[in-house]
Amino acid sequence: MNAGLRLWLHRQTATLCQKTINKAPTLLPDKEDVADFLNMLAQNIGQTRESQLLAVHYWALTAIGHDAPAAYDWLTILRVLKQEIGQGLARDFMPRDALASWLEMDGLYSLALIEASQLASDIDRANILQHMADLRREIERFEQSKSNFIAVSAHELRTPLTILEGYANMLRIETKPDSRQRIFIDGLENGIQRMKVIINDLIDISLIDLQSIDLNYQSIDLERLILLVADNLDKYFHQRKVDLIVMPFEGEQRTFGDPEKLAKAFAKVITNALKYTPDGGRVTITGQSTLMEQAAGNVSGYIVIQITDTGIGIDPENLETIFGRFTSASDVSLHSSSKIDFKGGGPGLGLPIVKGIMEAHGGRIWAKSAECNEETCPGSTFFIELPIWEKEPEVIA
Repeated sequence: MNAGLRLWLHRQTATLCQKTINKAPTLLPDKEDVADFLNMLAQNIGQTRESQLLAVHYWALTAIGHDAPAAYDWLTILRVLKQEIGQGLARDFMPRDALASWLEMDGLYSLALIEASQLASDIDRANILQHMADLRREIERFEQSKSNFIAVSAHELRTPLTILEGYANMLRIETKPDSRQRIFIDGLENGIQRMKVIINDLIDISLIDLQSIDLNYQSIDLERLILLVADNLDKYFHQRKVDLIVMPFEGEQRTFGDPEKLAKAFAKVITNALKYTPDGGRVTITGQSTLMEQAAGNVSGYIVIQITDTGIGIDPENLETIFGRFTSASDVSLHSSSKIDFKGGGPGLGLPIVKGIMEAHGGRIWAKSAECNEETCPGSTFFIELPIWEKEPEVIA
């Protein structure tokens, strides 16, 4: 049977090639390629499984190689050729002999189909991985360009803003306290101060991106620092009729850190809690320290500060994205630069700056919330974890 099937394949090669190419005329393989495949098929009918595997593998590497279009074209050619072989066997052999002949070559033919499919899949996977790597490099270049633009823009805006501030101060000197002009000057100065906050935030975020935050380490009492921040923010909470409660901290409270930058970070988190808490709500701040049995380097433990509000909460899918630059979970239509407007948005720099400052101190920040619901107000909690340094750290963690 094997010898007769090989002879039939050799005699039918030209016909099978022509019919196959006629049905798939625009593909890469030509009649000579199909003839080589049929020759490989005829030579390996009846051989051991190992020999067939080696033969098909060698054919695939030489005929297809690492060309994805060729791999997919061969899959089409093999399917068309399989149909032509089946029809030829049915025409030239008795039904039983035709079936037996096909079974003789079916395993070998299936190996060829599998090999071509595997090559096509591997090439596609490699192309996708390469494409992903190219995209990643493009994103990195874009992020670097964006960071450079932010840094340059912030510094360039400082100069004209300083000039405006200087002229506003001169106008204030030239006007009477109860004059109509003083009202305009007050509005101008308020606008200048808001611009300064935004520009400083842009500079902070650019420094964070460049990992160039300079920390002025000092011995600090975190509870006292937060009380000072709360006192500065108390007027905003009073306007919104939201209670701000600072509970006595438990355990060790002293560590080393940059008090100015930490105060800025705490103020941003507390203000964020106010923005998303309705009138009559409450923001509670607690702190608890955990000491390690044995200090790791200069770190003897950690202080975890919790800022919990009775606000509208955060959608769980946004708990990570809220720490990204220029992202906000609030409705854009409610955008406001006010520090206290309910659900008022901002440029989306506050929490990323907090994250950068805490990480520069060797700490971290994360949030928890069951859901975002304006009716039930499930609230949210921000956790800030800072290391307890036994002495001023020499290297920023």
